[in-house]
Amino acid sequence: MPMYYKVIMECGHIGAGNNHEKVWFIKGGDPLSVLRTATRLPGVKKKHTIDSVKLIKEITRDDYRSGLAEKRLNAAAAL
Repeated sequence: MPMYYKVIMECGHIGAGNNHEKVWFIKGGDPLSVLRTATRLPGVKKKHTIDSVKLIKEITRDDYRSGLAEKRLNAAAAL
């Protein structure tokens, strides 16, 4: 049975020493597999990858779905 996670990662590429945090909602088997997936996402700071992890939190399927829907709405509004 898949588990659902909210992941906050430090992202970069906005100037030397500058960064921002980005939220992803990831479906995975366990926190370690989710960590591996999260560290390969676009924009995630690669230098000290483990330091880029701000949060990995198990969430419900409903929270996962609503989080994805909210991200889609925010992306559409940004266009």
